[in-house]
Amino acid sequence: MHTKEKILIHKGIDMVKRGMYEKALEYYDRALEINPNSSDALNNKGVALYRLDRVDEALDCYSRALEIDPDNLDAMRNMAFVHRALGDLEKALELYETVIDRGGDAYDLEAKATVLVALGRFQEAIECIGRAYEMTPDPRFEVEMAAIIGKVQAMEDLAQEGNGSEQSEG
Repeated sequence: MHTKEKILIHKGIDMVKRGMYEKALEYYDRALEINPNSSDALNNKGVALYRLDRVDEALDCYSRALEIDPDNLDAMRNMAFVHRALGDLEKALELYETVIDRGGDAYDLEAKATVLVALGRFQEAIECIGRAYEMTPDPRFEVEMAAIIGKVQAMEDLAQEGNGSEQSEG
């Protein structure tokens, strides 16, 4: 990566952190003028576009970043996040699984678990959070596991109540 390209990308990242997304886009576009095949510039441009609610353009940037560098896990994570936000849970799950297979971390397992919960696949979600905790014993994973287990228990209790009222009516 050229030094000027790297500087422009970092300036763009700084602008995103400040909430100055249009200015960030200027920096990323300048970096892409230097190197049109900069997977990092495309990925970060996607982040700024997403924050500007330009979702299709963001997804296009992530796709282009992955075409250039199929191992850009950040672009894959960002694409998964956008699909999750759009409610395309199966696509998000597929992307998170790829990230994990390619060396993702405990927080990728946590993201996958979130999608699994949304899909109603609670046992798999619990297993994901358990694996995440084994990798990185972050207390928030314990809290999330307890929340998922609590949700499953509440659903079972509700089902039993429903069965009980049906039996008493018969």
